[in-house]
Amino acid sequence: RIAAAPDLLRTIAEHVFLKLNGRYITCAAIDRGDEALPPTLRYLFSFDKEKLLLCISSDLDPATPAAVDSLTPVIPGANWAEREMKDMHGISASGHPDLRRLVLADDWPEGVHPLRSEFRFDHRPPPASGVAPNLKTPPASTTLLPLGSFYGQKETTAYFNLFVYGERVVDVDYRGFYNHRGLEKMAGSILSYHHIPFIAERICACCGFSHSTCYCQAMESAAGMEVPPRARFIRSALLEIERLYSHSLWLASICSMEGFKHLFLKCCALQGSILNLCQFLTGSRIIFGMNVIGGVSRDFPGVPQSRLGSFMGAVEKDLAALMDGMPGELSLFSHMKMISALPRHDAQRFCVSGPTARASGIAVDARVDHPYAAYDRLSVEPVCRGEGDNLARVSVRIDEMNQSLKLVREIMDLLPEGAIRAKTVEIPPYTDCVSAVESPRGETVHYVLTGRNGRPLRWKIKSATFSNLQAIPVMLRGTNIADARMSISSIDPCFSCVEH
Repeated sequence: RIAAAPDLLRTIAEHVFLKLNGRYITCAAIDRGDEALPPTLRYLFSFDKEKLLLCISSDLDPATPAAVDSLTPVIPGANWAEREMKDMHGISASGHPDLRRLVLADDWPEGVHPLRSEFRFDHRPPPASGVAPNLKTPPASTTLLPLGSFYGQKETTAYFNLFVYGERVVDVDYRGFYNHRGLEKMAGSILSYHHIPFIAERICACCGFSHSTCYCQAMESAAGMEVPPRARFIRSALLEIERLYSHSLWLASICSMEGFKHLFLKCCALQGSILNLCQFLTGSRIIFGMNVIGGVSRDFPGVPQSRLGSFMGAVEKDLAALMDGMPGELSLFSHMKMISALPRHDAQRFCVSGPTARASGIAVDARVDHPYAAYDRLSVEPVCRGEGDNLARVSVRIDEMNQSLKLVREIMDLLPEGAIRAKTVEIPPYTDCVSAVESPRGETVHYVLTGRNGRPLRWKIKSATFSNLQAIPVMLRGTNIADARMSISSIDPCFSCVEH
């Protein structure tokens, strides 16, 4: 971690991003008014090849208006983080091209910022009157076409305003966060360190285990805990099973949306086999209650290898049946090729991650770049494509399904004996800790600043979709209206993760 004066933040961040090839992750603002300490900013960057995380810290002067120079003109991927910082903390980013509200509701009163220390968790301010959504100004000669909140077989809490000229998309404006749940505020107000894993795993049904793993690893780092090897292997197995289930659910949605019902049914059969495997290993079809700080709460069952083999065999059989049926469906893939391409340069500028980045030729994968759990002992190779179009994003996820199944097999063969949870130790206050996990949709990052009384001062969650959604306008510009729905679905957006 390095410290910097507020007026040097942009200069240092620009040097890290452009000269040192550091990848921007997020920014966490910390209001420590109850601790009689100044408000602080933490900018997180990753040096993937060097397997390093960089935190640039800056204390703001509480006697002056809260403002810093915006990074967005240099790092477009910082756009939403700075808008969120303005909404939730009241810290303005000077020079930001678009500081409209992102998280707060349209009728939320001005000057009230939920993540400030003086704002009570249970306070409900009266709504402002006479307000309306502040929409982006349409480009000249375009027509506004709203897409959402029901689209693509999904009921969402967001909508996309497409600005179209004829049948072509000229620009896009996103408005979401209508179901924001305030979990970060809850953590610093009423939850203890050991409550949070059970909240984190409920952020999302498809990548909840990734979130709870990410949080637990951050706290284990703060406490200097050594997680037992068996627990690390169990976490890795469940993370890959979660990836396999998430990808199969996403593919089922794609097949249903495009009218390929026979492939949809094959996906459903695969999901059933995955859930059966999950229930056999954890006692639950959805992975709840497994992660705790220091390891896992339950061990895998000590049963004959043949029983495990029968569950694994069912998953392999259903996955093979799905893969066998895919190549013949040329009409499913033909209209994905060369549609909504995200060039490598733009993918880097918007700091996307996961399959969305790897489809654009960026081999970023937290399992390799920042090994966690048991991934330092497993054969993980990022699955990449170079085209960056819808077909590339679909192909990466399909190949990752096969890779995840092989990894589960490898983990079960290497699973060591021993304890599944480390002894509980005291977590020191005022300790910064960061963890990155490769969730099904990309890199999930949790930042925690520990506090007193067994409660964090700050818990910051950055989901993969939060970064990936910012690249949607680049992907859709020039795309036909009819392809917009598929293009948005190709990044597998998780609105639940974003609206934590």
